[in-house]
Amino acid sequence: MNKNHNIIELLRTFAHRTDPDRVFDAEQALQPFGDEIVPALTKSLNDPDPDLRILALKILEHIDQNTEPALPAMIEALEDDHRTVKIAALTPVASFGAKAIDAVPILEKWIGSDDEFSHVSAAGHILMIDPTRSKELLSVLLKALESDDIGIRCQTAWLLGQLGELERDVVPALERMLDDENSSVRSVAADAILDITDNDITHVTI
Repeated sequence: MNKNHNIIELLRTFAHRTDPDRVFDAEQALQPFGDEIVPALTKSLNDPDPDLRILALKILEHIDQNTEPALPAMIEALEDDHRTVKIAALTPVASFGAKAIDAVPILEKWIGSDDEFSHVSAAGHILMIDPTRSKELLSVLLKALESDDIGIRCQTAWLLGQLGELERDVVPALERMLDDENSSVRSVAADAILDITDNDITHVTI
């Protein structure tokens, strides 16, 4: 208990930093705690400070440890009252694939939301967990590639790349994104194509 408290209080010193190195720095600071890290991160997902919950999820996404014991708590975080906490839980949860199947009913509630980012992200992350839903959900992502919002187009292209060779049929749509007016969209689309085609550069000309 005391070790958990010490770890959480250490995390708190990083939680409100806004620089891009905060997650890496926090993870490095935790290394001496070894096997105590994941239990403490799991407990911190119930902390009243949303910035601490977000930081814990980011570390759980990247840390080189077995984070499966934290999976139920991360799935619960998908129903957090704070939008950014919910979004931060998506990738670490979906990284478990079929083991995260309990997250699917929660994510299904996001589909059709007025929040376009949540709508698109839910479809993509459900497919990471359950690829058999492709016929039903891939159309959501393909439509989102036509969004007026640059961030949505980038997120959608990234999601398609994460699905890898399972979705080779989307390569032509991503190739069209290589002519997007925005350089960030073009870059993310190119990376997605390389992910899907196993680094076949013949598909990528920006």
